[in-house]
Amino acid sequence: MAGRIAADILSDRIVDREDYVDDLASLEKAVSGAFLTGATDAPIDDALVDRLLRYADIMSHSTIAAHRESAYNLIALLREVDELVGLSNRGSSRVTAVATAVLIELGNFPGLRTLSNATDDTYALPVSRGVLRAAKEVTQATKHGTATLTDTQFQIAERMRGEDFFSFSGPTSLGKSFILKDAIYDIVRHPDLDQHCVVVLVPTKALIGQTAADLRELLRDVPEVNVATFPSLPLFLRQTYPRTIFVLTPERLLRYLSNPVRDIDYLIVDEAQKVIAKRDARASIYYHAIVETIRRFATKLVFASPSIENPQLFLELFGKASNGALAVRERTVAQQRYFVDLIDRKQYYLSGVGGGDGQLQTEPTATTAIELITSLSGARKSIVYINSSAKSAEFALELAKVLPKVDDPRIDAVIKFVKEHIHKDYFLANTLAHGVAFHHGKMPQEVREKVEECFSNPDSPLRYVVCTSTLLEGVNLPAKNIFVLNDTHGPAGFGKIDFENLAGRAGRLTYDFSGNVICVRYEQGGWSESRQELIPRGEPIVAESFLVNPGNTRKDFTDIGYFLRGEKIPGNPSNDAKRTVEQYASILLLHVLGKQQTPLRTLFLEKVKDGAKLIDKAVTGFTGSEEVLRRSPGIQPRYQSAVWDELTAGTAGALIPSDTEDLSFELFDSVLKHLGRLYNWINEESGGTDPLVPKEEPGYSLRLRYWATLMSYWVRGDPLVLVISRAIRYHANQGVVTYRDYSISPYLITEAFKPGDSKQVNRIIEETMRDLETGLRFKIISYLENYFDLTVQTLGSANAGMNVAKLVEYGSSDPRVINLQEVGFTRGVALDLLGKHAKFLAFTTNDELESVDLDGILAEPELAADVKTELENILRKAPPPPVESVLPS
Repeated sequence: MAGRIAADILSDRIVDREDYVDDLASLEKAVSGAFLTGATDAPIDDALVDRLLRYADIMSHSTIAAHRESAYNLIALLREVDELVGLSNRGSSRVTAVATAVLIELGNFPGLRTLSNATDDTYALPVSRGVLRAAKEVTQATKHGTATLTDTQFQIAERMRGEDFFSFSGPTSLGKSFILKDAIYDIVRHPDLDQHCVVVLVPTKALIGQTAADLRELLRDVPEVNVATFPSLPLFLRQTYPRTIFVLTPERLLRYLSNPVRDIDYLIVDEAQKVIAKRDARASIYYHAIVETIRRFATKLVFASPSIENPQLFLELFGKASNGALAVRERTVAQQRYFVDLIDRKQYYLSGVGGGDGQLQTEPTATTAIELITSLSGARKSIVYINSSAKSAEFALELAKVLPKVDDPRIDAVIKFVKEHIHKDYFLANTLAHGVAFHHGKMPQEVREKVEECFSNPDSPLRYVVCTSTLLEGVNLPAKNIFVLNDTHGPAGFGKIDFENLAGRAGRLTYDFSGNVICVRYEQGGWSESRQELIPRGEPIVAESFLVNPGNTRKDFTDIGYFLRGEKIPGNPSNDAKRTVEQYASILLLHVLGKQQTPLRTLFLEKVKDGAKLIDKAVTGFTGSEEVLRRSPGIQPRYQSAVWDELTAGTAGALIPSDTEDLSFELFDSVLKHLGRLYNWINEESGGTDPLVPKEEPGYSLRLRYWATLMSYWVRGDPLVLVISRAIRYHANQGVVTYRDYSISPYLITEAFKPGDSKQVNRIIEETMRDLETGLRFKIISYLENYFDLTVQTLGSANAGMNVAKLVEYGSSDPRVINLQEVGFTRGVALDLLGKHAKFLAFTTNDELESVDLDGILAEPELAADVKTELENILRKAPPPPVESVLPS
């Protein structure tokens, strides 16, 4: 009982009272009925409102997180029922007045802004509450001074400032990114960071653009810092900005570590659960990238993850003391969760605050998912989750059919961009005209960002976004409602962390007190009873890694042993699972070669009987470059050794000589055949749900020709719209179309080409964009990088030939276009700047950007809107704040 205050004891008594549970159940039933049916058979009278407000006021004073969260939930539910069906005038006024006092006590300043935006009423607060608010607004102000941290956010920020190694977790609605950005703003203002850098590690390329844009906006008044998104720091950035923030994926971080221009002082890992994800082969690369960073630099670490009970796991994983860990559970937005079964005609609400679950007596009035979504959304914004990029576009089209056209210049601008940069018949242009978009990982970054920006604007008529699992990667796209139509993520079912991460997007900070998560069974086979167990809000889960306290678990280590012996891994592991084992085997080899004492090495020797012999054999058999293997652990050491041996023996050489002028299809076809032979693609890249090549001829050679065709279009600098048009023509000549649709089959689907079929044209558009991003610029590029690195090591830079990987990464053979992208411009804007505004750009004799006449370009009357936006976002800085406003760390 030590340390407990009166409000803690009173709150304990409240939650144990039967009348409290009954009152809470009445409130949740009323809200659920009002939301799902538009009416309620459990009216909320003034007496009930008074009791609930009294409970909320008392619990808001508690020091116990669960009580404080309950206080906020009561306020949110009362506000929701008032909005849906209305309280009495007295009840509504009382809710607003008490809500203000409760939110001040909780330090929930986003909620206070939501409240002030929702009502013009003002109330005289007790003096103590007014003083408390003023004090918190001063002491909990962000470093930027433009907002106030909640009590929980402030607690995290203060703990973080005192730790070199820190890990925290909390609900998605906590505002983790907001906390991290405030910490970054504080770090980069100090000259201690001069000629050093901060790295923000993100899961995928899809998240790089949004994170970089947010940071550039945040740091407009810090002229000494730039935000870079590629693992290099070109001349212009080095000369202009003494401090750097890199936003990188694990793969790009490994590339940076091969030639680090600036020491990494901080490594900030957002969505840290990806480091230990069990069904993601990239988790091992995440782990390796972090290990390599702390091996090279005295780097401070920060991990942020969704609701897990033990965030200290990430510190233990990398050998750091676990005292710098904090798990919080308070949310800044409440949630209601529902399950609507359109097949069996039932609907349920699932309590988030202990009021009890229930089934409504009335059946759903809607008969289709689209009817349900439109009827429940009303005028509020909604996200629809569906587990297939093809299905997301199809569903968006069907949704658009029942909605009127919108007339808005912002929507028109996005439609114009899509038609000019993707294809005139791309379905996204059709759906946007009705206030609907789709959003998935195949889409170009520029298009996704325009959809995100438009949807995030509360005044935009873009009301619906149909999306795939890009939201699980941390893309910040919240909405009032999230409709979850599938219980799967890719070919597999949702895990609890992934589902909670998705559901946590329901409810927009500063716009909503609560959000709605509606899981919908609209077809047979969906949302089985076992999968329905995901829907209720549960306690934070315990995260696990086989590298931290594995107990008697041996399989992860014995699987590595099987691989090192050259034996088949037992069971029937997925392609991702096999790749994970292979990559950890490579990382284990590196730890031995580098004499690193790591949990992976120690536990392998402990768990595998002949572990020491297997390691010795692996070390003896490796003839390649340790330095190159550190950059490319995703490529097996035996293949890297084979390439090394051929290069040193003179039987292989540069892929493309440096003086080559004609980068033809035939040349790239030859390059890919060479790589395919050396790295055994017919076996290593023909498995899984997304194979690079078929396993047999003639399909193998035909697929290589396709990749060579796409590669030649891309590298010569063709705009994406032209690449797509040529890809459509290619498929027409071939007479077949190949695509993926997990909702139909886990494997590639092939069908005859049908001229004029708009659905098929869109499949080609999406597959082309996916192939560019995933096949060419993720898979193939990794082999191009590895081969070039090995060539440099064996033959020297002068004889290594052309860096083909760089041409593929940037989609150009023009070094000026490449350099502009390294500065931060997208490929399309870089091509536009050189094609139309080159007179305002000064380059060195080595084709590196030296200076930009920014005012001159911005004054150009024909400057495209997207070019102007990028110029201002990347190069334009606001005047710095007064010196006295900068606080010491």
